[in-house]
Amino acid sequence: MRIFKFIKPQITRLWIAIFAIMLGASSCNKNELPLNELPGNGEFIEYGFIPATVAAGNVASEFQSLIYHKGHVFVATTDGIWKNNLSDKQWSRSGLDGNVITALYKHPEVENKFFAGVRSDNSTSFKTLYISNDGGSNWNAAINPVYSNHSGRYEEYMCFAARPGQPDHIYANLDGGTTIAVSTDGGNKWARMNNMEYSYFGYHSNIVFLPNNPNAIFQGAEQPLDYAWLGRYEIDQSDPVQLQNFTTIIDYTIWSNRRPNQLKAFAHSPENLYIGQEGALSKVTGSTNQFIYKKDDGDFPYSYIYGIWVNPANPEHILFGGGLSHDEQPMQLFETLDEGKTIHQFSEKFGLENPVVVDIIQAEQYAAILLNDKGAGKVKLVLYKSSDKKS
Repeated sequence: MRIFKFIKPQITRLWIAIFAIMLGASSCNKNELPLNELPGNGEFIEYGFIPATVAAGNVASEFQSLIYHKGHVFVATTDGIWKNNLSDKQWSRSGLDGNVITALYKHPEVENKFFAGVRSDNSTSFKTLYISNDGGSNWNAAINPVYSNHSGRYEEYMCFAARPGQPDHIYANLDGGTTIAVSTDGGNKWARMNNMEYSYFGYHSNIVFLPNNPNAIFQGAEQPLDYAWLGRYEIDQSDPVQLQNFTTIIDYTIWSNRRPNQLKAFAHSPENLYIGQEGALSKVTGSTNQFIYKKDDGDFPYSYIYGIWVNPANPEHILFGGGLSHDEQPMQLFETLDEGKTIHQFSEKFGLENPVVVDIIQAEQYAAILLNDKGAGKVKLVLYKSSDKKS
């Protein structure tokens, strides 16, 4: 086991100013951090590679790749679901072997209930949605997933969101662009929003609820091409399938073509949405967008952000990461202790040649980081233990 520690140097601001003058540096440059603002007292602990040739991330699960449950981290892969027992670091299978998992979601209010989307084999009878009611030990196909009469197959499920306070109301974004599907019986029977007959076509979109708002569902998309936005539907109180009064919250004038790759909301930061994008990480509060990270000329790479973790003890402390749109991948894992005023990019690759940060979630006292070695068929889990101290 290798453990990497990053300890905050105790250097005075006077010396920093002297060094900045000597080097012609500016403390405002996010790529050249003041020495006293480097990440402090964190530990990275490796939990090993999945013992099979598999991939994870946008080649399999677009948005939801990782969940934590009772001492195990579960991973969506191109060959079923795998889990790591954190107590002994051992990997084992957890069902749906041989299937590409398109989404993996843990119900936040129903104990032991998981949802897994499965890549279609394009036959007329192959089910694309499975449910586990025993923490991933057994999986059963949903009774009536959304079916496409146009293509003659069940549509694929790209992400899930359970309605707060209404545990049987499950929403999902389908592979058909911005089309949202709704179940009112816990996930067995589904209908398209507003009982639409067909699904839209386009880039995969993402949905999320704010923890304290069961009456509106948020969606991020890039529809049409190069037009990125965040919007909100109101849910009809008498018929949850009816999504009404769509409101655009953030549009292309702010986001341009920075497609939302990830939407996350956290119970410890319930008023905020965090959006991983092409070359950006945004925090949206109400109708206000704050770029925590934004690619500009001369600083960080144009990383597509997939993983976002906000420290429960300090919401200004954020770990996030992703990958580039080409094969060669430097490590693109970033940390900020002050909500983006200063950002550190890690360089350690943890034994991967071209690591992509697929997802980051809370697992016990750790941030669990899922890494995919692009093109190599290798997937690794790394845990980060924070000092839980403000900078």
